[in-house]
Amino acid sequence: MVSKSLKKNFFFISFFYICINSKILVANDWLIGNVGTFQGLDKITARIKTFEIKVGIPKKFGVLDINLQKCVYSKPLNEPESIAYIKVLDKSEKYSVNNDKLSIFEGWIFASSPALNAMEHPVYDVSLISCKKDKTLSNKSSSSTLKD
Repeated sequence: MVSKSLKKNFFFISFFYICINSKILVANDWLIGNVGTFQGLDKITARIKTFEIKVGIPKKFGVLDINLQKCVYSKPLNEPESIAYIKVLDKSEKYSVNNDKLSIFEGWIFASSPALNAMEHPVYDVSLISCKKDKTLSNKSSSSTLKD
């Protein structure tokens, strides 16, 4: 007869093995993008603006500086989903005295559930629409190195 502690250890080892293998499979289901499409809402004027942000290059929206640090999206055969890691800085006049920027948001946002981890600002709302891999960016960088 197998002891209870041996059964317990076998259960935990099996459980962790399944968890580790399933995370590897889930991680392979994501494609890395280099451009994120965002939608910004100015709550004062009720105007909506759609804009693209390249990874690592900050984009200005009103008094906000939005920096896309990572952008991933699901494979075409899976349910469509895009996830982005952004950092948002507030550059309004109240912080310009100290020549400072206030970080108002840093984290992951989801295209399918914008309210899940929403950026909170009294004037602006920013939400992710999609992530994609822009092939022209990689072609431009490789062609510019060939010319130099």
